[in-house]
Amino acid sequence: MANKVLVVTDSVNPEDSSGSKANVAFIKSLVASGYVVSVIHYTQDEIQIEGAICFLAEQRRSNLYYILGGIQRTVHRNLGVNWSVFLENIFGFSFAFFNDTKSFVKKIKSFNVHNFDLVITLSKGESFRPHYALLQLPEWHEKWLAYVHDPYPFQHYPKPYTFVPKGAKQKDHFFQKVAAHCRYAGFPSRFLAEHMTGFYPGFKEKSVIIPHQYDNEIAEVSLPSFFKENAFNILHTGNLIGGRSPQGLLLGFQQFLDNHQEARGDVYIYLVGPASNYKELINSFEPVAQFIYHPGVSYAESLALQQAASVNLIIEASDTDYSPFLPAKMAHCVMVDKPILALSPKKSEVRGLLGEDYTWQSEADDSKQIARILSELYLKWKNTKAESWHLNRADLQDYFSSAYLNKQIQNLLNASA
Repeated sequence: MANKVLVVTDSVNPEDSSGSKANVAFIKSLVASGYVVSVIHYTQDEIQIEGAICFLAEQRRSNLYYILGGIQRTVHRNLGVNWSVFLENIFGFSFAFFNDTKSFVKKIKSFNVHNFDLVITLSKGESFRPHYALLQLPEWHEKWLAYVHDPYPFQHYPKPYTFVPKGAKQKDHFFQKVAAHCRYAGFPSRFLAEHMTGFYPGFKEKSVIIPHQYDNEIAEVSLPSFFKENAFNILHTGNLIGGRSPQGLLLGFQQFLDNHQEARGDVYIYLVGPASNYKELINSFEPVAQFIYHPGVSYAESLALQQAASVNLIIEASDTDYSPFLPAKMAHCVMVDKPILALSPKKSEVRGLLGEDYTWQSEADDSKQIARILSELYLKWKNTKAESWHLNRADLQDYFSSAYLNKQIQNLLNASA
């Protein structure tokens, strides 16, 4: 008989954030592995995932938290007074957070814990609402896999992302409880598991590495009109948050063009996605005809672009020697089987997976090295038939597969038997 899994997640709308994209892909991999999957979500819209049964945790509206949250938002909007710093430093979280988590609790209570073999809470961004809700329900703790996609709270981010959030002390206390009460703790990367265990030793004996999954059930769409088919296309899709500067990449690309004048007619570099931290830099490169910036496309279009690109880019922080992150898009970049140019610190999950012998990787600010790699890739592309232009990493395809996820989940279930 197939194992039954309950997933609790903020959103099942892949268009609202990269975290939601990763979580939807995770759920689809559970379905592909043969689990009977039920999903509780807070998207506030009736969305279904094929093969799973999705249940909306409806927002509670007749309670004090909802009313206080509404008053706070109204005062902020009409009077410009923002109480959030003051309030969250007292309570740790917003009134909306407390109302949302109670909405989750109410919905979870409508399910019988004995009908499931495992409950998985998925996070996204700074939101760990599903984890907070599960903490209130001790009857589920023996079956609880708490998945942690990024460092949390924000004060535990590595350099250069040093930032102390509102309610830092209370958020830290919350995660101490998560580490103490979950049965298992899932992380997408080994470095992240080690990083978080340094702050919360309770995770040490509970950690399991389950990498981000790829979504192989995307609707076919046409490529955006700005994409130059049949050219040598170097592509980055996704949000360029602060700390992940494309400056070294763009300077390296300029050097590459200067060294290969013949390439100007058939080489393009694309940055597709929000980049508000780098407006000035991007504007300075707009005169370069081979540079194309677009503020964003749909999820399906972004995956189609990765499939069509000659080289997919992964950009991480340059002013650090360490990164515990596994970018969610790496799974799809591996599966589309095109060369990856990884701009990552020397000690990083990305480099660890690609391996020391992988040629096309550099630190993000090393423009000379980037120019050299682009030259190698371009000359290799020119002399390679399209049907032979591949990443050729069957080992990584296995690692990011639903079969590997199933293996990790089955190990947990067998240990619980």
